[in-house]
Amino acid sequence: LARLTVMLRLAPRFARGALTQGRRFMSSGAMTTPAETHGVAGRYASALWLAAAKNNSLDAVEKDLDQVASAIVPGETFERFLMDPTISKKDKGAAMAEALSGSSEQTKSLFEIMADGGRLNETSNIIEAFKKLMAAHRKEVSAVVTAAHELDAEELAMAKEAIESRLQPGETVKVSTAVDERLIAGLTIQMGDKFVDLSIARQIKDIEKLLEEPM
Repeated sequence: LARLTVMLRLAPRFARGALTQGRRFMSSGAMTTPAETHGVAGRYASALWLAAAKNNSLDAVEKDLDQVASAIVPGETFERFLMDPTISKKDKGAAMAEALSGSSEQTKSLFEIMADGGRLNETSNIIEAFKKLMAAHRKEVSAVVTAAHELDAEELAMAKEAIESRLQPGETVKVSTAVDERLIAGLTIQMGDKFVDLSIARQIKDIEKLLEEPM
């Protein structure tokens, strides 16, 4: 992908055989995905996941997409290339085919289909949807712990232990952290659609609300 600026000048070189193969897996209904996805990005991500699962290449495809994601920097050449509607589909297809020449067949086929359909602007959303499917496949739960200050190792371990106690059998948790000084002290935990607020700021609001009630 580092060579993308040069590759944008290449003549179009579509791999029609791979494109046909990609369209075939996009219409396959023989398997089901481990989670629901929605919209255009969800359909592409689901098709890719099914094809990769069928070919035992889920990890390889995920690695490919991680490399693509790392190259997408807002405002930089690659991100502008993906979003630019003035670059022809053929030129985009040729550049992506060259950039992904060392990737898995499923990844290459998907990006060829995306280029042919004018959907490269959905790349980041598709990668995000695919990561969601992979997390569900691994029974991996994502949790965000937000505190008023950076948590030290002991505090983070305690938070993770509390989260793990709420998991279903076979599930694992992937914890990320954030800092929000408005919490004053304490922390909040976001895990899927569940939200726990253990902050001092929330407690102060509860007290203020109580004091506003008629005596």
